[in-house]
Amino acid sequence: MDEVYMEVEQVRGGGGDLQSLAPKAKLASDRVQAPAATAASSNSGFITGDAGVQWHGRFDAVTAGVERRVDWQGAQVTTSADELESCDQEVRGKFRAIERRIPARREQ
Repeated sequence: MDEVYMEVEQVRGGGGDLQSLAPKAKLASDRVQAPAATAASSNSGFITGDAGVQWHGRFDAVTAGVERRVDWQGAQVTTSADELESCDQEVRGKFRAIERRIPARREQ
């Protein structure tokens, strides 16, 4: 009996996967930065010209927040895997102690 509650390495890997995905949120903001700047320079003097730049600034803040949150969640998943691995070890030890106290079944 190796794992009592979960397959720790898979959960730990999932946490790592989340953390590796986190920076990809920023890519969405990066993709619209140049078009927003181009629209602003092409439409100077119009309210709509600067609207894209303002929208990008806000969108950039949102994607940065998403990146921080997903990274944080990945760290939490990894930490929970570490804690449950410790719990598994403790429970495994208790099961083995109980097993040692149970008399061996004798075949007749």
